[in-house]
Amino acid sequence: MGASRTGPGDFFDRQDYARRMTVRLSLLFGLVFLFLCVGTYVGLLLVVDVVGMFSYMGPILLVEPLLSEEIPLEFHPQVAVLAVVLTAALVATGSLLRFRSLRGGGPAVAEAIGGIEVDGAAEDPRVRRYVNVVEEMALASGVPVPRIYVLKHQPGINAFAAGYDMNDAAVAVTEGALKELSRDELQAVVAHEFSHILNGDMRLNIRLLALLAGVMSIFLVGRTLMEASGEHVGSLQRTAREEVGSGVAFLMWVPGLALAITGFAGVIGSRLIKAGISRQREFLADASAIQFTRNPEALGRALQKIGGYEHGSALRGAGAEEVSHMCFGEASSSWLTHPALEERVMAVDPSFNPDMGFLVLEASAAEEIKVRDPLLDMYPGPGEQGVADVMSSIGQASAAGLLFCATLLERIPEPISEARSSLSGSVATTYLLLLHEEKEQRKKQAAIITEKAAPEVAREAQKLWPAVRRLDDELRLPLLDLLVPVLRRMNREQFDEFVAVCEELIHIDGEVDFREFLLEQVVVHRLRRAFNKEGGRAAQYHSFGGMQPDLQKVLSTVAYLGADAEDGAKEAFRVGKMALPPVVDQVEYLPRDRWTFDQVGDALERFSLSSPAIKRSLVEACAATIMADDEVVLAEAEILRAICEVLDVPLPPFVPVGVVKAATKEPELEVD
Repeated sequence: MGASRTGPGDFFDRQDYARRMTVRLSLLFGLVFLFLCVGTYVGLLLVVDVVGMFSYMGPILLVEPLLSEEIPLEFHPQVAVLAVVLTAALVATGSLLRFRSLRGGGPAVAEAIGGIEVDGAAEDPRVRRYVNVVEEMALASGVPVPRIYVLKHQPGINAFAAGYDMNDAAVAVTEGALKELSRDELQAVVAHEFSHILNGDMRLNIRLLALLAGVMSIFLVGRTLMEASGEHVGSLQRTAREEVGSGVAFLMWVPGLALAITGFAGVIGSRLIKAGISRQREFLADASAIQFTRNPEALGRALQKIGGYEHGSALRGAGAEEVSHMCFGEASSSWLTHPALEERVMAVDPSFNPDMGFLVLEASAAEEIKVRDPLLDMYPGPGEQGVADVMSSIGQASAAGLLFCATLLERIPEPISEARSSLSGSVATTYLLLLHEEKEQRKKQAAIITEKAAPEVAREAQKLWPAVRRLDDELRLPLLDLLVPVLRRMNREQFDEFVAVCEELIHIDGEVDFREFLLEQVVVHRLRRAFNKEGGRAAQYHSFGGMQPDLQKVLSTVAYLGADAEDGAKEAFRVGKMALPPVVDQVEYLPRDRWTFDQVGDALERFSLSSPAIKRSLVEACAATIMADDEVVLAEAEILRAICEVLDVPLPPFVPVGVVKAATKEPELEVD
């Protein structure tokens, strides 16, 4: 596939590309807005023309003084200003109302068209398989696990991802997709949707939704004016009193017709823009899905099944056209937003002959996951990778990584797997992951959970502790990722209580340690972003100017955590500094007593508001610092992932081949 279809390959470049697309979208809609202003201007001139026909109505109207009763064919700046103001007010009102309705992000979009949230506790084995596929893809790509939805009573084969950014994303598939697709095919479709998350398409799609709603408001206002006046238009030959009423009706109908025509033309233009952008992004998503799964045959079969299936990919209901540009396949026959199905199949399967038509393929929905071990043995661990390998893995998933993450899911103890489907179980598990290694500190933390947490959470914590105590260290960070979607179901009161208890548990000994810092960054950061509706925040920092003190703290932390001695930390810092751009020269290593984890967390929050180029330089420097001694320990791998979590940079987990696991003693909990 050509460059025009696939776009830039680097994650940070794709983020920049998405921002450029947003600017381009704004310019295109600016042209649509200009057209709408012209149509409104014409409508206002018609109003004044009608006022001239019914001059005795002049005192009632404010626009009559703008012109004389005879309408010369010349430009009238007063009317033009009024047209721009009126058009801007209508479009802005329609867009803001739609934005407000979508403030809940991806879940709001999914629920608006009938999506039902599901999790691994579902009775339907096909739903459980789907949840596993989504969780595997999220862990393997470094993306926060999205909330997972099924579109009930939708027989077509389709799916979409929606949200402002990775922190409030939702993935939804139709019941038809669950029924008709095999596991590999479903995985390919989910990978396609994850590429939209990683490529920055979701926010662009929500902008399209809101802008289209604003343009549609012009048409709706015009249609409303016509409908309100329609029953009176034919009464112009009655008494003088009735003529006044008919004049008012005609005064509404004429500009209503102008606005309806203008609005309808604007909607057509907007849909053309939407279709053009959507078609371009679909090719990129298909290419990314193949890169993630290394299974082009599965994606090709999924597309062919749509072509040979009686229901195709159509969505039922009034919202189908509105979300059509977000979907895997064409959701509405009223307006085409995707490349031709034959063209997409040929792009992933060159052997496909469109002249032969689509085959009606039988689904193999019960197909199980393939054997994992051989691929895992071939996959290099971080100790065998270089900085360039780490950077190229950002925003990517791999077939081996997917299989490894499937094994991670299987290694989670059964009591935790069952409990994490409920809110109380997820909250309790999060609290338990915060418990201190020292016995006396754990006793104090256990008392806090008993006293401050909800009774059902305290009971779950007591029941789950034996399983959490035996949890392998490398499972803790992936488990936190898996807990976040359920934790996002909390209401505001529950969330405030959750944060208060977490902070008490973290600061029980007056300071924050490494493990507590990780949890706070991964869980609380993501939840705060979701609850505070901070998705898609604009970049505020475009250079390292003024950020060098923050850079010193972050890089010193990474160097300290990966070194056995001060000299080793200084050397690792020196290597990391060399990876920074030449303009950064005022950073020096800070000993452990010169920074705290709280300060590092604040520094990372500021870096999260920086441009993709700044984030890229920071992550590359941190990776170089970690790999300065050609060895990656678990603590280093986790701190790098925590940094990327806060920056909203999706770093896949390191497959633990060649990783030196930090030695930890098994803790004990006493809650008596």
